[in-house]
Amino acid sequence: MTSNPPSNVYDVLRQSARAWPRRTALIDEAGEVDYETLFARAEDLRLRLEREGIGPGLGVGVMGRNGRAFVETAFAAAGCGAVVMPMSHRFKPVEIADMLESAPLHAIVRIEPAAKDGASPSPRIEWTGTERTRPFAPSAPDAAFVRFTSGTTGASKGVLLSNASVLERTEAANRGLGLSSDDTVLFVLPMAYHFFVSVVLYLRYGCTVVVCRDQLAETILADAERFGATFLYAAPLHYRMLAADRSPLRFRTLERAISTSIGLPPDVARSFAKRFGIPIGQAYGIIEIGLPLANLDAAAERPDSIGRPLPGYEAALLDERGHPVEEGEIGELAIRGPGMFVGYLSPPRRRDEILRDGWFMTGDLAQRDAQGYVTIRGRCKSMINVGGQKVFPEQVEAVLDRHPCVKQSRVSAHVSASLGEVVHADVVLRPDVKPPTAEDIIEFGRGHLAAFETPQTVAFVKRIEETRSGKIARR
Repeated sequence: MTSNPPSNVYDVLRQSARAWPRRTALIDEAGEVDYETLFARAEDLRLRLEREGIGPGLGVGVMGRNGRAFVETAFAAAGCGAVVMPMSHRFKPVEIADMLESAPLHAIVRIEPAAKDGASPSPRIEWTGTERTRPFAPSAPDAAFVRFTSGTTGASKGVLLSNASVLERTEAANRGLGLSSDDTVLFVLPMAYHFFVSVVLYLRYGCTVVVCRDQLAETILADAERFGATFLYAAPLHYRMLAADRSPLRFRTLERAISTSIGLPPDVARSFAKRFGIPIGQAYGIIEIGLPLANLDAAAERPDSIGRPLPGYEAALLDERGHPVEEGEIGELAIRGPGMFVGYLSPPRRRDEILRDGWFMTGDLAQRDAQGYVTIRGRCKSMINVGGQKVFPEQVEAVLDRHPCVKQSRVSAHVSASLGEVVHADVVLRPDVKPPTAEDIIEFGRGHLAAFETPQTVAFVKRIEETRSGKIARR
C-alpha cells in the first residue's frame, strides 16, 4: 500500500486501485471486479453525478441492494463532496417520507443490482425538492456522511461523520483486526448500515469482498468454500443459523469470525465453535465511535465479552455522577479515541455539546474484570428496577430464548404497587410446537434466574418489533 495516507474516503478507492490494480476487489452475483475497474466505474459515475448537479453541501441518499453498484455509487457520491446517506432498498415510501422530515436530503440516487454481464446499471437521480442552496448539515460543515442510529428506546438520531472520522476509525480498527490484501471477507450484513466503516475498511486494505447473495447458512458456507474466505464479520443471527446447519460443508479456510450488531448469546458461540472449531469474538461497533472494543484474544474463554479497547481507544465504566465504578461493578460504558462523530443532524448538536469530559456515553451498562475484559449487561434506558434490584432485559431474554418452545422474547417493566416495577415478557413461540402456558415459561425462568429477575407475567405475541438494523425495539 502507498505510504501516503488517503486524504478522504474517495481517495481510499483511488489509492487501492493504484496499489492492487488487478486484485479482485469484489465478487457478487455478476462475477468478479478488480480494484482498477471498480475505481474506473466509480470515477465515471462521479463525473456524471457532478454534471447532473450533485456537489458539496448537498445531502444525497444512496439506495440499493448489496453489490458493486452500491459500492460504486456510494464512493461516487462521496467523491462529489456530498453528505452521503446509505439507504436500504427495503425502505417503503412512507419510511422515506418520515426520514426526509429529519434528514432533508436534496436527492436520492436509486440503484439496482449489477447486470449479469458485469456491467453496472445507470443509477437514477431523484431530486426531493429541498432547496439546493440550503446546506444539508449547516451546523457541521465538515460532515461527509450520515447514518441513523437504531433507536431501540426512542427516536433514532442522524449521526454525522466527516471524512477524517471514517479514515481515523478504519485505521484504528485495522490496528486490531490486521486485515490485508491476503484476506477474503465474506460480506453478509446490509451495506446500508455497514458501508462507511466496514466496506471502506476492507477496500482500504486490499481485501477481496465476497457479497453473499442471501443470508442462508448454505450460501455463506458455499461462498466461503468457493472463494477461500478468511474473515467473517456477521450478526448473531447468522452464527445461529450456521451453528444449526447440518450440511457436510465446513469453513476450511476461515481464520477469524467476528460478531457484531447485538450481543452474542454464549450458547450460540459454543454451538458454532463445536460445529466449526472456530471461536467467535464479539466486537463492539457503535456509529458514533466506530469499533473501539473487540474480543480478539479470549473469544473461546469469554464468549460473552466484547473484549478490551483496541489500540488508541480508552474505555471507562462510570456511575450516575460520572465517577469510575469499582472492578466488577456495573457502570455506563464511556469511550474516547480516534474517529469520533462530528455531531447529530436533527436537532443539530455538535460533538463538544454531547461529550462528557471528552467521553462519549454509550448508554450501555457493562462490567469489567481484573484483566480488563468488558461485558455488556444491558441498556440504561431499558433497565428495570425491582425493589431496588437492577434487572437487565437482555440477560432475561437470553435465558427465555433457550426454552425449546420460544423463538424470541422481549422483556420490559410493568408497574407494581409494592415493588415499583416487575418483569414482564412478551414471547413469540416457535411454529409446530405444543404451546406452553405462561406458567411454564415463568417456571423455566425460575430455574435459571434470581427471583427478582424472573418474569411475573407473560404474554404470547405473534411478532416482536425490531429496528431496521435487527435490534429489538424497546418500549
